[in-house]
Amino acid sequence: MDSNNLYSQQEFERIESYILGLMTEEEKLSFESELKIDQNLKTRYEDIKVLLQEVELASLKDSMEVFHAELKSSTPVVPINSKKPFTWKPLAVAASLLFLLAITLWVFLGNTTENEKLFTAYYQPDPGMVTAMGTNSNYEFDRGMVDYKTGDYQAAITRWEKLLAQKPHNDTLNYFLGSALLAVGDDKLALPFLQKTLETESGIFLKEASWYLGLAYLKSGNNAEALKYLQNSGREEAAEIIEKLK
Repeated sequence: MDSNNLYSQQEFERIESYILGLMTEEEKLSFESELKIDQNLKTRYEDIKVLLQEVELASLKDSMEVFHAELKSSTPVVPINSKKPFTWKPLAVAASLLFLLAITLWVFLGNTTENEKLFTAYYQPDPGMVTAMGTNSNYEFDRGMVDYKTGDYQAAITRWEKLLAQKPHNDTLNYFLGSALLAVGDDKLALPFLQKTLETESGIFLKEASWYLGLAYLKSGNNAEALKYLQNSGREEAAEIIEKLK
């Protein structure tokens, strides 16, 4: 699998929900619209679809092998007019294996809370800023932004953490460091950086930071904090989430 098509657990679960028909009609239409315009999402969708098909086929193959093995070992050759009743044991074994597979899938999918599903449905990483690479003092930030925009969030985090040590109150650094951490799934680590962004009252990322703080708290299950920041974000999507949380 191409390393550029790596995906988070949340994205895997979202795509899996679509494939398994677990989405609401609204979620399904939204996902299909994204598929038409997002080539990366389409590629990841195809990867996961193939993966699930392989898991299903492998499980069926294992079940049938057990079935045939049991059939050979437990069913004697008898005259065609024998009155001996048919044994259901092989079928029971196969059914048990399929049941265990179903339980495993249920546990995996059941661990996703409603809040996490909402987060997955609405979260998209900040697209980043336009940069003009040069030799000035902003080079390291700009280079980190290139990493960020190409999906190499960890490389961006490494660069920006060093810069933040020199400029701890820079709202741009705090915002994008928090955004990068959220993009790699470290939502709890992202919180203090996004909150730091809001300390600059004249900052240009106040609405954006509120939006991502709301989503981060939503994912963690802290609805009270999520509602507070979502309301401050001013986004239409925030109103939709708030309505669903009522």
